[in-house]
Amino acid sequence: MKRPLVDYDSGSGSESECGSSSDGPKSSSTNIPPQLKKRRNGDIGTRAPPSAPASTPIAPLGRSSGTHTIPPKPAPKSTSSLPPISDRFNDLYASNTRTAVSDDPSLHQGRQRQVPHIPGNWPSHVYIDWDPSSGDRELLSSLVDKLQTRVAAAAQRYPDLEGVKISTALRDPELPVDKPLHISLSAPLTLTSKNKDAFLDDVTRALRSSGVSPFVVDFSGGVNWYRSEESTRSFLVLRVREVQNTGMTTADSSPNPRLTTLLQRCNKTAKEYGQPPLYDSQDMGYRFHVTIAWTHARPSESLKQLTDSIFDDCKTMYSENMSIRDKLCTGSSFRVETVKVKIGNHVTRFELPDKGLALPVKTT
Repeated sequence: MKRPLVDYDSGSGSESECGSSSDGPKSSSTNIPPQLKKRRNGDIGTRAPPSAPASTPIAPLGRSSGTHTIPPKPAPKSTSSLPPISDRFNDLYASNTRTAVSDDPSLHQGRQRQVPHIPGNWPSHVYIDWDPSSGDRELLSSLVDKLQTRVAAAAQRYPDLEGVKISTALRDPELPVDKPLHISLSAPLTLTSKNKDAFLDDVTRALRSSGVSPFVVDFSGGVNWYRSEESTRSFLVLRVREVQNTGMTTADSSPNPRLTTLLQRCNKTAKEYGQPPLYDSQDMGYRFHVTIAWTHARPSESLKQLTDSIFDDCKTMYSENMSIRDKLCTGSSFRVETVKVKIGNHVTRFELPDKGLALPVKTT
């Protein structure tokens, strides 16, 4: 056996080169070469020999501790589930990065801007996020998938369905991730670099002074297709209704009083900046919705009937005695606590205060 370059005395506490502890520590007086004895008290005694295992601690010189091996640390326990992602994660990717100033609809499922982009302008939006639960998302996704399949199968029998393609609003078309849905509180806005900060201050001040506190909404308003005059797309929407403290929805004479109050404040601020209002009509309280799918085609009678047949189907994943429409109207709801203002790709959150308007609320 070759003699190691340096052997340590009994105070080092290291094992022999072969790893056996039964031989005991070796004496340094007979094993250290003469040319290295003068370095015995130097810093070499504080370092482990090259052959020492990583799990073997080296005791200081002059301390007799014998040979001692610390067992390796146990591997950390694996977790079966990842921690939930904060809803603020969605704000980081509120819009896709654009490197061009001109539209290319082929890159965005044929979608076009309602307002053409001008360098120096900031597309903006005021809205309420809804991130559906796993059960709600599964139900809505199954409905959209079923509608896509039935429309394609019925296109040969119904000419007005030929070429109709249904796109989901629940998933990102470019990334395999779920998308939060939203209730709009403004039309698409176009701010400038000069007034965008002032608009954010003013709309935040308007929301704060509205007196609206957190509230609950459901989808008892129904399911239907919607297409505005200025839009190039038709939208499959869930109509939103506010819920009373008793669990009953607000009366038809005053639908969605809190949403209407928030919208009126946002519309007023938008007009002050020369921007178009949203739902600026007497029936604005009935028009709040969440979009779950869309198509470029106009909603024909065949498409409406096919959609109704799917939503009225009682063979759902929840109950054979409850239609999908009834399940959405009675079993799906969420609490509105935050309003978001998106300017460009920057999102600002406004938390509704815990105290506000009493129930019910009259609107003008």
